[in-house]
Amino acid sequence: MISKLVVVKSYIPPARHRVPEFWDEEKINYVRASSQSGLPPYALSEPRRVGRLLDRISFKDLRPREVNELLEKADKLDVDVGMDFFGTRLSVPIYVGDMSFGALSGNPNIAIAKAVTEFGAVAGIGEGGLHPEVAKYRNIVVQWASARFGMGLDLLRAGLAVNIKIGQGAKPGIGGHLPGRKVVDIIAQLRKIPKGSDALSPAPHHDIYSIEDLAQRVKALRDISKKPVLVKVAAVNKIMYVAVGVARSTAEGIIIDGAGAGTGATPLAIRNHLGIPIDYAIPVVHEWLRKNGVRDNFLVIGGGMLFSAEDVAKLIALGADMANIGTAALLSFGCIMCHACHTGGCPTALTNLIGYGKELDIEWAAGNLKNYLKALEAGLKAIVYALGFSSVRELVGRKDLLKIDYVDEEVASTIGVELGTPGGVAFYGKYEPVVSQEVYERGEPPIIGMGGVVPGYTYPARRPLDLLRIEAVQVTRPSVDPYREPVSIEVNIGRFRADTPVGVAAEVDEALVEVGKGLGAFIYGNCEDELCVNNYDWVAVPPSGATLANGVAELGREIIVVDERLGGDMWLEEYIPRLDVELKKRRVRDRVVVVAVGEFYDGADVYKLAALGADVIVPLGIFTYIHRRFKDLPMWKRAEKYENAILSIEKELKLAMGAGGVTNYQHMVGNRDLVRSLDGAVAKRLGVEVAGR
Repeated sequence: MISKLVVVKSYIPPARHRVPEFWDEEKINYVRASSQSGLPPYALSEPRRVGRLLDRISFKDLRPREVNELLEKADKLDVDVGMDFFGTRLSVPIYVGDMSFGALSGNPNIAIAKAVTEFGAVAGIGEGGLHPEVAKYRNIVVQWASARFGMGLDLLRAGLAVNIKIGQGAKPGIGGHLPGRKVVDIIAQLRKIPKGSDALSPAPHHDIYSIEDLAQRVKALRDISKKPVLVKVAAVNKIMYVAVGVARSTAEGIIIDGAGAGTGATPLAIRNHLGIPIDYAIPVVHEWLRKNGVRDNFLVIGGGMLFSAEDVAKLIALGADMANIGTAALLSFGCIMCHACHTGGCPTALTNLIGYGKELDIEWAAGNLKNYLKALEAGLKAIVYALGFSSVRELVGRKDLLKIDYVDEEVASTIGVELGTPGGVAFYGKYEPVVSQEVYERGEPPIIGMGGVVPGYTYPARRPLDLLRIEAVQVTRPSVDPYREPVSIEVNIGRFRADTPVGVAAEVDEALVEVGKGLGAFIYGNCEDELCVNNYDWVAVPPSGATLANGVAELGREIIVVDERLGGDMWLEEYIPRLDVELKKRRVRDRVVVVAVGEFYDGADVYKLAALGADVIVPLGIFTYIHRRFKDLPMWKRAEKYENAILSIEKELKLAMGAGGVTNYQHMVGNRDLVRSLDGAVAKRLGVEVAGR
């Protein structure tokens, strides 16, 4: 234990990233300026061509300059931007959280509870137990999560409400993990677990396997706590069914956490590829609740990459009652977005090891957060006043006030907002993904903290495959924990069975061939193993319309290798589903193995290509990266790197499968219902639905 602590009560420069992320310097400085002055730099901005749907949406009758001029007299505007939260009057419709005591380093949790109670917002405390200093503040929502950390009557009866956490936006369907090195004395006491032990939250609640189970739990918790009960879920592809189910469970509301939301620790591939953004989810949820007659008196809270009054106003107009703001709250008192939350070495004392080196000044942090909430209040007042309303409640679900630019008709129609200038959601960049050491050194999925990365949406996509979002089950059926429950990734290759859908390319390295043989993988190239391609009747084709038109499906081959290096006039990810459909039409699909060869890197790539229709995926991207970096090492050392990379991809694949409740790889091959596209043009070409449908 270090006896002298450094107290943090000032900002340091934000982290810089090779590829710009959503939480860039502009947004960080916006939050910091708001937190210093109590006024936002602006209330409304012009629509943007790239970014979230919220960035492309505008209020049809408002001019940003005129609204921004109202900020200086916002406190004098006769409008009400507060709300009733189960009998408690809030000054703003803001929910801060849920951030656990452990994921954060204690003082930030206290500062948040203090700020929201004193200003008039509300905060979720997460699943880390209830610290006595947090319990002093009234405007908190306690959490019943899958691990039941720190659970007891005192916790359940504290605060204003209870939320049942089913999932969160940064890691839908996979549970949680607080590393043992962060479980110091106080965290062990609060969570009621041994000091130094990993705090593992199971993927599913083992007493909630259906809507009926959820309803029983909601009623039991309401009876025990004497509080209203909310249900927290991630925004997933079928979020509308989830929301209606939650409403029918008699819960008082739902908290929906969108893709890109922050977290203390999550596998990188899961954070970047599962779930859908909140601005796709909320308008669909609102309409489904309304059509099913369960919208009235049902609280809808939405979050994920929100930071301004403009975001809050637009989300409310899309159908939310409140906005959940987490990352921006941390930015208000120092977060620099270095993505090191899980390491215990946070430079701003927000997620570091408690009692080791640094601690956050509670008064400084709470003051900043109160100023930030005041800035949100001022911006909301300016917008609501400019719209001619007297209360923010009049704005709920008013999509007729909005228009959206720079998206296609499919996306605009899905969210129910008038389309102005058409365009496309997707944006691309040429870059090689950062390959973490965990992949080739330890065979583990890379872990990362915080959020804001949604490829093709808030972060450039490398290829159209990145625009696909992977499904995760929430409430309607349980997810599966692949570390505790069996998940099969075996693939039938003719008369043999491969132990993995990750194929290897013989041309890359002889060491990779040996690894393929040892792992029971399909080998694309010359070799002598029973799973080598040259032991079969096979053909390699480019992803082109010509090869489909010429009847690839009629060649009678055992294996069709689609290799994007051969050229072609189609995306590989476009060709695979078309080939899958053609083979099914000719009733030969079960006799043909489809192999996709291209620049792929992780388990999310493998999952998406399988859902599109590939049986085996050869991820040349990661293999060529390892070969280029380690080609001078002895063969056995190179083999170790390749083997670790394949093991990492397999674990990521199993996590994604488990999140969606899928236990057999072959059952997901060609099941395009498991993915959705953020872009309408990409959806059409890949034969999938748009997110939100």
